[in-house]
Parts: sequence; C-alpha cells; structure tokens
Amino acid sequence: MKQFIFILSLIALAINLTAQEKILISEIIFTGNNITKDYVLNRELEFEQFETYKIEEFDKKIKSSKENLLNLKIFNFVEISKKIIKNNDLIKKASITVKVTERWYVWPFPILEISERNFNSWWQDFEGSNYSDFSRLNYGVFLNWENFRGRNELIKAKFRRGFKEHYLFYYQIPFLNKEKTIGLNICGQIFRKKKAYYITDNNVLLYHHDENYATKDLELYSEIVYRKKINQTHKLKMSYFKVEVSDSIIIKNPNYLGVNLNTGSFYKLTYEYIFENRDYIIYPLDGFYINFEANKFFQNNIPVNHYEFSGHLEQHIPITNNIFLGSSVRGKVCSNEYQPYHIEEGFGFDDYVRGYEYYVINGQNNLLSKTAIKYALTKKKTFELPYIKMDQFKKSYFALYLGIFSDLGYVDDNQNSDKNPLGNTLLWGNGISLDYVTYYDKLIRIEFSINHLGEKGLFLHFSNPFGNKKKL
Repeated sequence: MKQFIFILSLIALAINLTAQEKILISEIIFTGNNITKDYVLNRELEFEQFETYKIEEFDKKIKSSKENLLNLKIFNFVEISKKIIKNNDLIKKASITVKVTERWYVWPFPILEISERNFNSWWQDFEGSNYSDFSRLNYGVFLNWENFRGRNELIKAKFRRGFKEHYLFYYQIPFLNKEKTIGLNICGQIFRKKKAYYITDNNVLLYHHDENYATKDLELYSEIVYRKKINQTHKLKMSYFKVEVSDSIIIKNPNYLGVNLNTGSFYKLTYEYIFENRDYIIYPLDGFYINFEANKFFQNNIPVNHYEFSGHLEQHIPITNNIFLGSSVRGKVCSNEYQPYHIEEGFGFDDYVRGYEYYVINGQNNLLSKTAIKYALTKKKTFELPYIKMDQFKKSYFALYLGIFSDLGYVDDNQNSDKNPLGNTLLWGNGISLDYVTYYDKLIRIEFSINHLGEKGLFLHFSNPFGNKKKL
C-alpha cells in the first residue's frame, strides 16, 4: 500500500512539474522585414523579451501574435518559431524568430471598374441595354502606398473619371506617440456624378442625368485612433459633408436634402470601438469581432440633428478540421424617424441580405443576421510561382470553400414604405456558395441564392460575406 501511494505521489509530482514548466524569452529576432521597422512587428507580439511564460500559455501567444501580424495586411506570410538555447530546471531559455514575407507596397495602377452597388446590378442593366451601355464605367489612376516609410503608414490618392468621379487623398499614421498607442487618419474626397439616383421606388433606384453634374459631394474628416491593447481600438472622428445637387433632383424629390435648397452641409461626430480577435479578417474561420459605433449629426443647413447607434457582433468556430461555422448580427438605430433621403441608409449597399442584391431597402433602423457553414474543399495551400524571382510575388497560396448560408434582415422604414414594399418586411435569403481565397487579400464568392419572394439567382461578390464596412 505504501508503495502504491509513493508511486501515485511521484506521478502527481511529475504532472505538477510539467504544468509549471516555463519558458524565458531571451531574445526576439526579426527576419524578412527589409522595409518594415522592427517596432511595427514588435507592437503586434503578445509576448515580450526577458519575460517568462508557461509553455502552454506561450504557444497560444505565438498563434495570436501570428494572426495579429497577418491582420496588418502588409505581409503575405508570417512564421514564428522558438529555439530552446538553455534548460535550467523548470525554466527554458528560448530564442524567438519572427520571419515575415513582405508584400509589394507601392501600387500605382490604372482604374477601369464598374460603378454600381454590386456586380449583378451592373450586369442586369448592361444586359438590358443589349450589352451596349458602357456609361457606368469608371477610369483613372489610383496610388496606394502601403507600409509607407516602413511604419505601417498608408497613403492613398485617387483621380477617377467616368460615371462616378472620385478625387481622394488619404493618410493613415498608426503611431504618433512614443508608446505607439495613438494614431491619426486624415481624408479629403470629392464625388461628382452626371447621373445620380434621387429616389427609391419599388425598392429600385431611379436616376437623373445632368451634363453639368447631377450631384457633387465633399467630405473632409480627421480621426484620432487610440490602441493601447493589441485587440482593442477606439476611434474619434469629426467629419464635414457638403452636398450640391441639380435643381431637377430637388423638384423630383423635395426630401433629397430635406430643404428646398440645392446645396447644404452638415457635421458628424463619430465614436467607434473595435474588438478584433479573428484569425484572418479578410476571410475569418476562427475567433470573434465586436464593433460599436455612435454618431451625432449636427445641422448646418441640412436638417439633421439626431443620434445614430450601430453594432456588429461576429463569431467563427472551427467545428472539425475542415468544417467551419460563422455567424454575425448587426443593426442600426436612429433617434429620429425623419431623415433626408441623402443620408438615409438601409440594405442594398454595404449591408445586404443575400438574394436581394437587385433591391435597395431604405430605412432608419435595421437588423441583419448572417449564418454560414463552410467545408474546406482545399485548405490553405502554399506554392511557388514559376519564373518569378521577387519575394513579394513568387510565393502564393489559395483556399477553396463550399458553404451553405442563411440570412435574415429587417428594415424599419417610417418614410417610404408606401412606395417600397420590402421595407417593414422580414427578408430571408439562403443558398450555397463557392469561395476562393488567395494572397493580397483577394476573395471571389460565387453564390446561388433564393429569397422569400421565390426569386433565384447566381451572384458574384469580392468581399467578406459577413460584411465589414468598405474602406477607402
């Protein structure tokens, strides 16, 4: 009996010693960052040099640190490895190597694109013109300089003509202070359209054409970004908007600006909170995301003086090695049921229920739920591209997923429901999808959807199905 108790005691002691085994980070080595500053990488690591961690805890920190670096979207590949250089009883000294493959950062490229809410809406109109109407094309030049100066700064400049003219300058500075917790974003942009929608009728946009421009929009904003914790971000933004429209639009829709004027302006103060804990923000398979936004509109000569609150919750769960569940809920609530048409927003642009891509559902409040189960036909597969010598391009990857999905949405419309029957109606779309993901954040989704009206269609998309806000 004493012998048995002694053996049990030894086993318990061994288990306890294993549980307490720790690792000391003696050094962190960065490789592959020919342009990126070391402190940009170090800022995303969830472990520090000369700190001690439990082995199991440290392995989790390596995984989350790799995800943080990939989500900067300035590296194609990230590898983090540890090398034990000294064992000392329960503490192991380790050297950590962070190896990154940088992307190509300067993209001056020509613009030739369609100007429509989504590909299918454009194709429907193009097909209706007997494939002869190319008016909804945009063309120009776009400069996108990522990781500017190796500090993860971003510069964007756009000169775009065509159906929807766009002139843009945007500068993102992630680090202003020594602690690397405060950043600044500034932006100025102008939109001009000769053909612009002025009202929604039967959940379809109606357009007005004017050679002297139907609408002109100016937006200026500055945004302070506070990010003390790696996964949490706070933003405070002040925006100024100026709108000018043709007299004909005001005649056709007196509520376009809310006043009997063809020009007006207003201000908006925005606070945004983000908790980001997804493995890959372009196409997440694991983790969760929280976004909360509060807006206060300030009237100038456009009658807006209300509050607007929106939220977005997202969860992704790997069920097996090849099956993944994703779900999201997002919604918006306004303090004022009356809004000028120009700022009214529901479904049909950034947010939509799959199967209703041809429709626009305006309203003051909305709720949207999306659920998808995906099967990895081909999990992330890395390969070398032949005859390409540049590190930024020669190594690529792709993944292919087959999924089924179901979306539910509702738009509370207090202004236009008599002319737009899909407002104040439960929207339900479901179907199957084939998703192709590759490097440089490229994603192609082919979806077959059925909506509650019994309408069926094949739809093409190029973004995360759970619908993060479009960035500039």
